[in-house]
Amino acid sequence: MSVLPLAGPSLTASPLLRLIAPDYADTLATLWPAPHTPFVTAPAARRHLVCLMLAIEPGDAAPLEVARLLDEPLRKVVRLVLDPAPDGLRRALEHLGEIAWSAADYRALVALLAEPATAKHLRHAPAITVEQVRTLAALPPAVRDGGGAAVRMTPPQAELLAEAHAMLARRLEPSMLAERIGAWSRAANARALFGLVADDFRHDLPKAPHPGTDRLKPLESVAAIRDAARRYRNCLEGYVDHALDERSAIYEWLPEPGAVIELTPDSFFGWRLDQARLRSNKGVDEATRDAIVAELRGMGLHVGRSAWQVRRALNQAASPSFKLEPIDAAIAEYFTDD
Repeated sequence: MSVLPLAGPSLTASPLLRLIAPDYADTLATLWPAPHTPFVTAPAARRHLVCLMLAIEPGDAAPLEVARLLDEPLRKVVRLVLDPAPDGLRRALEHLGEIAWSAADYRALVALLAEPATAKHLRHAPAITVEQVRTLAALPPAVRDGGGAAVRMTPPQAELLAEAHAMLARRLEPSMLAERIGAWSRAANARALFGLVADDFRHDLPKAPHPGTDRLKPLESVAAIRDAARRYRNCLEGYVDHALDERSAIYEWLPEPGAVIELTPDSFFGWRLDQARLRSNKGVDEATRDAIVAELRGMGLHVGRSAWQVRRALNQAASPSFKLEPIDAAIAEYFTDD
C-alpha cells in the first residue's frame, strides 16, 4: 500500500476512526478501508507516526509503503517518515496519548525536538501533551531554554509572554534582556513570573506635578509607592501603573496621622485633588483635611469640583428643580472612606 495522490474525501470513515484521528480520517479510510482494523488496532505510537507522515509529507514525496509503518521496528520506520529524525522523536511518539494531533502541532513537535534544551525537557516529561507543545512553540527560544515557570504555563499565557518579550527586546540591550530572562526563569510560578515581566515595563515615574513641601512630599518611584502601600495597608500598589501613565500623582502627608493623597489631571484645572485616605483606607478627620486642603492650594493645585463636575452641573442647571451640592460637601467626598 502506498501514499499516492488520493481521490476526494472518503465517506467510509468509521466513528471510531474519526474519534482517534479526526483530521486525517478521510485519508486514513482510503488507505485502510472500513473497518480500518490495521490502523485502529495499532499501538498509539504507530498511529501517531502515520498521522505525522500525513502532516509533513511534501507533495513530491516518493511513494511509501505505509503498511511498513505499522509492522517494522519503530526506530527504523521513524526514519522512513523523517530522515534525519530529531533525537527523541521515537520516544515522543510513545508519549503523545491516544488521539492524533493536528498537522501544525506535529510540525511544532518536530521543530522543538531539534532544539537540544527543549528536547531534553520533553524527554523528561512523563507525557507530552498538545498544550505543552503549543506553550513551548509559542515561547521565544531564549525563554524556552531558561525553563522554569514559563515552560509550565498555558498556551495563551505563553503567547502573552512572547509578545511582552518581543516588546522588551526593542527597548532593552541584549545583555539586559538576557538578565531579565534569567530572573524570569527563577520565578516560583506564573503569577510571580508575570509580576516580574510587568515590572520590566515599569520605567521611572514621570516628574511629579509639584516638588512638594516639608509636609507633603511626592512618592517619586515605584518602590516608594509600594512602600507606602505596605505602611498604610491599602491598595495603593494598584495605582503604580496610573502614576506611570501620568493618570495619577501620589503624595504623602507627613504630619500625624499621615495620609496618602492622589492627584489626577483635569482638562481645565490641571492637576487636582482626587482622594486622600488615612491608614487602612480610613477617612480623613476634619482637622487633617483642612490642613491638606490649605497645603494643596498653597502649592497652586486645584481643590474643588472637577471640570467634568462643573460641566455636568451646568448642563442640569436650567431645570427649576436644580440643586447645587455645597462646595464643602463636594470637597469632603475626596476625604471620605467609601
